[in-house]
Amino acid sequence: MRVLSAATLFLVLLASPAAADGPVNVAASVDKRGITIGDPIALVLVVETDQGYRITDSGVGRIMDEFEVLEALPPQVSKVSGGRTRYTFRYRITAFRVGDVVFPPISVAYQSAAGVPGVAPTAEIPVVVTSVIQPGEATGDIKPAKPQLRLPTAAAQIPQLAVQVALALVVLVVLALLIVRTRRTAGPPKADMDEVLLTPAQRALAELNRVASLGLPEKGRYAEHYALLSKALRSYVRDRFGLSAGERTPRELREDMLRAGIDRTEIATIYEILREGESARFHQAVSYPARAQHAVRSALDAMRRAAVAEQYELMKGQPS
Repeated sequence: MRVLSAATLFLVLLASPAAADGPVNVAASVDKRGITIGDPIALVLVVETDQGYRITDSGVGRIMDEFEVLEALPPQVSKVSGGRTRYTFRYRITAFRVGDVVFPPISVAYQSAAGVPGVAPTAEIPVVVTSVIQPGEATGDIKPAKPQLRLPTAAAQIPQLAVQVALALVVLVVLALLIVRTRRTAGPPKADMDEVLLTPAQRALAELNRVASLGLPEKGRYAEHYALLSKALRSYVRDRFGLSAGERTPRELREDMLRAGIDRTEIATIYEILREGESARFHQAVSYPARAQHAVRSALDAMRRAAVAEQYELMKGQPS
């Protein structure tokens, strides 16, 4: 608790406005300028106002350009010298895109004692977002990843029309599976058609769509949501690549996938979701519906690409 209090005080000091040269002064600061994708950042917004001025909007929305607000903590209000009032707003934010990104200026809206509105902006804050595969990790034994949307014997990239046709076929198969499931009546267990007809990625797509339809994050059931996501992705890795996915930690499974030469974008997506799942299930971490929904979208995008690659491999008579 003392460490948390000290960290908060440090952030507040960093965020404190410079000389009070106006009726409303604002400043924003973060606790770190570099993160791996999805890691939380502590954002502190400090606003100081003259007597009679009041804040009408902190200016922090749920989505701020490349950033997403994971949690908003209760604001703190205190009196400072000169009869001014200090408002301290604290947030947990993150970004889901790798690269050099910028947290945008925050436009704090206020109103004077006479009812005159105004806006005071903060400065933008640059943040570097890196992949979960950190520089210096041992990757010398990793084979180059084969492009997923390229025929094994072709020199040119697969035509866009062919990709769209393959995606349409995948969607039709998944929809047919969902219809069969919804119409299935209670009775003795039967062999599922998807076990026979569908590829690992297609089975994962069907399950992920089912999980998305449950709306568990909106009900606060984050642990159950991530447990289902993790199970679907682990089953996909096991069935397609023959890895012992159910017996490995997220980090161990990531290392296994790297050694197997799996596409690194796919690895990063699976690893991030499994890691979030561990945090939600075992550490009871406070999550946020938008973040959990983003995990489903990322998983669906990865499985759609994998399903297209599987279709081309099957057409060429190769194992998936």
